[in-house]
Amino acid sequence: MSNAHAGAESDDLEVRAVLGQHHQGLCDALRSALEAASEEGQLADAVGPASAAELLALLVYGVNVRSRAGGDARSLSRTVDAALGSLRFPG
Repeated sequence: MSNAHAGAESDDLEVRAVLGQHHQGLCDALRSALEAASEEGQLADAVGPASAAELLALLVYGVNVRSRAGGDARSLSRTVDAALGSLRFPG
C-alpha cells in the first residue's frame, strides 16, 4: 500500500479511491481499538482516538517503507513501542 500511495499509479482516480478506502478502513479499525482502550482508562487524557488513529496509520506506512528499505526490526519495534507508549495513560 505504501508503494501505491507514493507511486505514479496513485494518479489514477480508481487506484486513489481504493487507497482512500484502505486508509479509511485502517483508521476506522485503529480508532475503534483506541476508543475501547480509552473506555478502559488506558489512554492518556489528551489523546483523541481519531487523531491518534491517523498517527498510527501513518506509522504503519512508515514502518512498512522503512522495513522494505532494510530497517532493523528491533529498531522499528522500539519506535512502535515509543509511539504506543506516548498514548498510554501514565500509571
